[in-house]
Amino acid sequence: MTQTELQQMISTKVIVGVDFSGQTLEKVDFSGCRLERVNFKGCEMIHCRFRKAKISWSDFRYVNIQHGTFEEAEIEFCDFYRAFLDGVIIFTHSKISNCSFNKTYIGESAIIRKNNLVGNRILQQNKKLYEKFLSDWHTYGTGERINDVGKISDWNPADALDGRWAEAEEIYKNFNALWTSKGFIADGNWAYVQGRRMERNRMIKELSLSKIPLKTKLVNIWHIISNVFSDVMFGYGESMLKMVITYIIIVFVFAWAFTSEVSLLQYGEALYISLKNMAGMDSEVIREISPFVDMLNVVQTTIGIILTGIFGFILGNKIRNQ
Repeated sequence: MTQTELQQMISTKVIVGVDFSGQTLEKVDFSGCRLERVNFKGCEMIHCRFRKAKISWSDFRYVNIQHGTFEEAEIEFCDFYRAFLDGVIIFTHSKISNCSFNKTYIGESAIIRKNNLVGNRILQQNKKLYEKFLSDWHTYGTGERINDVGKISDWNPADALDGRWAEAEEIYKNFNALWTSKGFIADGNWAYVQGRRMERNRMIKELSLSKIPLKTKLVNIWHIISNVFSDVMFGYGESMLKMVITYIIIVFVFAWAFTSEVSLLQYGEALYISLKNMAGMDSEVIREISPFVDMLNVVQTTIGIILTGIFGFILGNKIRNQ
């Protein structure tokens, strides 16, 4: 395609089914265009603009984007597998939905943020949409998937679906590293929590896969339990609300235990004693009642000290985020 033909096509603001694969596009302005089923596979794109463009079902695999802007663009059902985004790339107010960032390299100056992800989710989290993305690429996308050496990719949707949680885990952990290194601490913490949840889903999925050794499955069961515990009780150290709820529940549970073991105690008094124990303050009322009650005192005081430390950690994170 000549430069004149390209400019004529861009002037219509509608680009459908065009193959730019392997080409070098420099200072091409697709701003305001609607791009559907466009093949950019393996392109080298330098200072290209997609401002306010609407891009769907397009192939950005293996692309090398050096500087550019996707400001206010709407991007959906695009594949950025092994894409290389380097230099200053602007995503301000862009909306990215149902796109795959599996194995995508995003440089430190590519300003993509959490609020660019529509619904705060990535494609791999939605099984139905991911299956559509994989299976219907021939119909809605750019046709047969060709890899970086010009051969038909050796893959099938079923295997890709089995590995979607592993992909999601890797993507979120990459986002965590990217955003934290840039100083976007709140975004990084959110990506960290999502990564841990995807890790749990991945281990749960592996329990049903025959290719995973039994020893690995047994180890995963323990990791799943500890993962669930950390999420429910503390939000992986990121949720102040879960921390407070955990603290309150423990106070009430131990208060009930004290009233069950010490018949003279009213529940209100037991609640006060339980609260004191959480702060490491002993109470003479239940001292030396029985070895079991003494053990409850020690256990609750220990839990209280641990929770206070975790509370301080979470509070410190919240203050740092501000």
